[in-house]
Amino acid sequence: NIGMRERAVLTRFGTVKVRRRYYRDREGKHRFLLDEALGFSKGLLAATPAVEQEALEMCSETSFRRAGKHLSFFLSEEVDHSLLHRRVRVRGAERAREKRKRAEELFLSGALPASRGKKASRLFLEADGCLIPLQREERRRHELKAGISYEGFERVSEDKWRTKERRVFLSASDGGTFLSEWSADLATLYDHSGISCVIWSSDGAFWLRRGPELLFPDHAQLSRFHLKRSLVRALGFGREAQRLYSLACEGKGKEVVEALEDHLKKAADEGKRKRISESIAYISSLSSWLPDWRDVLPAQEDDRSPGAMEGNVDKLLSDRFKKRGMSWSVKGADCMCQVIELRENGELPTFLSKRRNAHQKEAQLAMASLRKEVRRNPEAWLEKHMPLLETRSGDPWVKDVLKALAGYERIAC
Repeated sequence: NIGMRERAVLTRFGTVKVRRRYYRDREGKHRFLLDEALGFSKGLLAATPAVEQEALEMCSETSFRRAGKHLSFFLSEEVDHSLLHRRVRVRGAERAREKRKRAEELFLSGALPASRGKKASRLFLEADGCLIPLQREERRRHELKAGISYEGFERVSEDKWRTKERRVFLSASDGGTFLSEWSADLATLYDHSGISCVIWSSDGAFWLRRGPELLFPDHAQLSRFHLKRSLVRALGFGREAQRLYSLACEGKGKEVVEALEDHLKKAADEGKRKRISESIAYISSLSSWLPDWRDVLPAQEDDRSPGAMEGNVDKLLSDRFKKRGMSWSVKGADCMCQVIELRENGELPTFLSKRRNAHQKEAQLAMASLRKEVRRNPEAWLEKHMPLLETRSGDPWVKDVLKALAGYERIAC
């Protein structure tokens, strides 16, 4: 025990000054055991779990400066945006390491993660990317990856539907890493052997030609948004584009390609010829993905075609990373992705509390050993572990008396 130190902790009632003991362990490392028990990281803004959760949620929805301004107003304390930025970086990096470790254990060691063991008759998987501007990087843009899983649709109103049991997965990593980590994440929720049918939907990009590695899709369907966009770019808004889109959704890819080739022969403008050629190549390469899953697999009356991904990309990624004139680093964007994912899945409180309980098992073992030693011989334990008191000028005799009573070699320093 070296002495006492103060630290400011941000609470819902403002800043509270906390005095805690400063220790040096057997390896010579200096530690604040109370900080470790409460999850206060060294050098970061110390905050209670409720304040930290609210701060992270605000940062995931608005800019760091605006979040700091709002928190400062309601807490009557100055909360600098740079402190919030560091908080997101640290917590996001912790979450990313957790996901990376889980994927490595699954695909390198073959160890399935602890799972809730959910079963589902059908599981829908959709994925897409979103390009964001970069700063202080070699590249000018980087693609963020987003994936959602859900078990079907439920009616909200007469013309409105929503997904059931939706789960979000976000990352700034490469395509292969994204799919393996997403597989491991889904394995924490589902028993993969208890899923009867998997429907996979994407825009058919190279890294999305296959679904998550642990869940092999029974049917892959081309995203209807990207299919329609390809035809509209080639032919413009009109009846012909709508007609070909309907044929494509019925799985008649050959007829669509033949019609586009006829339009290509008649086109005189070089730009239009290029767009038609791109549409032909796109549809030809993904002709097996054109049929609607309901025409291939058994479906119920209220089943719908996948198509929730574009709205999710807009709300999850574009609203926070774009549209505001801001730019990012790849690492910073990945950390923000982790915080948004935790918020959307309702796991942010659990994640923050789990960090504080990370050493709970070790602490229980240590306390059990300590109690056992005290019960064995309380008098000897007290003699051996008598602490050196903190002394001030004028009363140095206290520690000298303790040394004489207990013996210097038996005092825990």
